[in-house]
Amino acid sequence: MHGIFVAAILTTAIAIAIFGILIRQLELPANNRLLWLAALIALPLQPLAFYFVRVPLDQWLSAHLVHGSFTFQAIVSLYAPLTEEPAKLLPLLVPAIRRDITPNNFVRYALAIGLGFALGEMWFIAERISRVPEFSAAPWYQSGGYIGERLMTCFLHATFVAVALRQFRRRFILGIAGAMAMHWAVNFPIFLMGWDVGGMGKAFWAVALQVWLIGFVFAGVALLSYFVFGHFAPARFFYGRRHCPECGHDYDASFFAVNMGRTRYERCPQCRHWHWTT
Repeated sequence: MHGIFVAAILTTAIAIAIFGILIRQLELPANNRLLWLAALIALPLQPLAFYFVRVPLDQWLSAHLVHGSFTFQAIVSLYAPLTEEPAKLLPLLVPAIRRDITPNNFVRYALAIGLGFALGEMWFIAERISRVPEFSAAPWYQSGGYIGERLMTCFLHATFVAVALRQFRRRFILGIAGAMAMHWAVNFPIFLMGWDVGGMGKAFWAVALQVWLIGFVFAGVALLSYFVFGHFAPARFFYGRRHCPECGHDYDASFFAVNMGRTRYERCPQCRHWHWTT
């Protein structure tokens, strides 16, 4: 088996484990069957949007503009936001899913749809990498960049969907526009790398892109926590509320702790003592 497919299997398992825990932990009122149906519908949407929208669009654009020109590259940078964000919302065509989405549970749906879409994209990219002769003999453990980037895009896609769904019952078009704008902002360093702005070299822009993505992932998790709790509490988004066994105080989880699965060793902000909490 090609090494990239082994990496894709591992990344898929990690992504499903992380998002499965998150979707279950939030406990926002939603039909679980419809949640996973939305994720399944989203699975093939990235490859479909690529082959049936982006490829024909690129062919038409190449016939009318100079390939590689600034205008051409600027328009190409809009491909992903303009095609992928509407594609992610196709699960809403199912009436039962559409009715079940509310202001109280849209983040759970965003996580499910974002996961499904990201998994489809994950295997789409793995299949394209497998065609490159230079990577044919590469073992799976040399695909760390692929694994890390694909896991980050799971959170990014979920964030984009959440931005759109938050406005679902009011200003949906505005929500979709916001999701597109965020998506374009995430991809902006790719545009700069293509032109090697500042003459910094491809290696510099490759590192800059990873740092940019990591920053957006943290911002996305913070934004999702704001949508759920009404304030920025990214640690609570992952670890929930904690209960101090000594003073009985309930508090939002902190990032500064020793994690052992669902059990953590952390400091209570009330009594200031360290305890194991569950």
